[in-house]
Amino acid sequence: MMICFYYGGRLVGSTITTHPEGCRISPCQPPLANLYGPDSLQNIRFPSVDIIENERQRHVTRKLFSHLERGVLLRANREGIFIKRLCQSRVFWSGQDPQYNPNPCKLERDAVVKIFDTARFLQALQFYQEGHYQPPEPTVTLCFGEEFNDFSTVKSKLIIVQITALNCQQLVDAVTTRRSQYSSGNLEISDEMASDQMARIYQDLCSYPVPQRASCFRDNLPIPV
Repeated sequence: MMICFYYGGRLVGSTITTHPEGCRISPCQPPLANLYGPDSLQNIRFPSVDIIENERQRHVTRKLFSHLERGVLLRANREGIFIKRLCQSRVFWSGQDPQYNPNPCKLERDAVVKIFDTARFLQALQFYQEGHYQPPEPTVTLCFGEEFNDFSTVKSKLIIVQITALNCQQLVDAVTTRRSQYSSGNLEISDEMASDQMARIYQDLCSYPVPQRASCFRDNLPIPV
């Protein structure tokens, strides 16, 4: 997964995580990690608010941080991307298939939610490959502390985090390249190479470990498989 952080619509940091146990996103290192999630999780910190130039925005964002201490837990496997909200602050998410979820959804505290469905993505990708659909979205957007009704308001929000399934993004790029080659008649880089690339990525997607129930997020709320 690639995780990108935006403050007031400005990209302030990004990181890539492939940790098999998932990660925890929060403003600080937890003093007692076992209270906030499994010890084996990778800890990813929000970028410092000190990089925000506007004084009022910096002050309000710092106040919001005080409600994000416990953060959120993320984990990816072959089924998709799952999230568990632990923090006090409200968190809204929006992602793939806007026709099914036209409005951002609120994450309930301590509930494990699938925010990205790999099977649904691959089905949409097939439609896109056949020319019947727009490219599927491999990115999910989280908005912390504020509700957002549509993506036209995202840039005005204090904290936005975008999570991209990188293998799925590579599949979209591969299909888009293949379609452009067909439309331009330039097939010198042959279908075979494009097919090999897609087959490799499909294999990577299928190689994600399916988590065992006993080893999932604490509080008896395992990621469903």
